Amino acid sequence: MPDIVCVSKSISGYGMPMALTLIRPEYDVWRPDEHNGTLHSYNRAFVTAGRALETFWSDGALQTRTTVLGERASRSLTETARLHGLATPRGRGLVWGLTLDRPGAAQEVCDAAYLAGLLLETASLQDEAVKLLPPLTVTDEQLEQGLAVLDEAVASVAGVRDLAIRP
Repeated sequence: MPDIVCVSKSISGYGMPMALTLIRPEYDVWRPDEHNGTLHSYNRAFVTAGRALETFWSDGALQTRTTVLGERASRSLTETARLHGLATPRGRGLVWGLTLDRPGAAQEVCDAAYLAGLLLETASLQDEAVKLLPPLTVTDEQLEQGLAVLDEAVASVAGVRDLAIRP
């Protein structure tokens, strides 16, 4: 359990940004306006973010569900890596990376996935990793479909070039 978490993104799910610092109550000694983020917010961002917190964080259901979906993603990506001779994927929860063997290979996988309707990002200095980062509100069906598209994208690129990481 962290003592302080700094967030400067949309937490509402509607793309309305806001700066937010979450502090355990026993460490919250600041008075109003003493802390300030680099991203100032507006009323709709606060209202939608408040509703998102009430809806998704009022109990442990989202955390439990994220753990279950993360394990599903881990199994699927591990199998994709095994089938194509890639390194074991790394990640936690719903944030995962699949490393390929050469600069630019991840971009090719992302391009193939994009053509199939899945938006992915590359990671690492030379774009040799594909980053999987679905929203916490992803449905079971959406996750399964996305993982299948990612697997096919890796297969299509691996079929053109050998992407296997050699020991």
